[in-house]
Amino acid sequence: MKKIFLILFSIIVFSSCDNNHGIVKYDDPKTDAIRTVFEYVSNEDNSYLEEVFSKEMFMVNPVNDTIYYDDFLAGIEDMYDLFDDIAFDTGDGDANADEVETNYYTNGLVWTQIWSSFEATGKYTKEKVSFPFHIAYRWEGDKIIEEYQFFDMTVFKNEEQAKIESLNN
Repeated sequence: MKKIFLILFSIIVFSSCDNNHGIVKYDDPKTDAIRTVFEYVSNEDNSYLEEVFSKEMFMVNPVNDTIYYDDFLAGIEDMYDLFDDIAFDTGDGDANADEVETNYYTNGLVWTQIWSSFEATGKYTKEKVSFPFHIAYRWEGDKIIEEYQFFDMTVFKNEEQAKIESLNN
């Protein structure tokens, strides 16, 4: 009985080790596309975003609002109005800090994720800001169809408030 238990236990352990649900890549076209998105945003240029995001895309922001393509692009433009010197670090594939990776799942789904930091100077507060963020992008073919953002929005709210106050004075 003890041998049977040991054999069953060994089979379970070895079979559970072969539980491959997909692969992760750091140097593929989709990962490079996300790095390019952040390069264009740093340059305050939405032209590449207009190409890579599907017109049917939606984004869920950190406070769980769902935003669609046109409003998404307008929101990026609003960010350019609030901040100067926007910068991001998109990593180098060593998984030690800021990083971008694409997950190709066996069920056909493809997700690219970025862990980075937003750095900029507020145009209205004149404050240098920096905060970590995580964003996940789901691909449909060569277009991004979904985006989920995870970060504290305090920096954006503070800068928006400073803009409102400057317009009221």
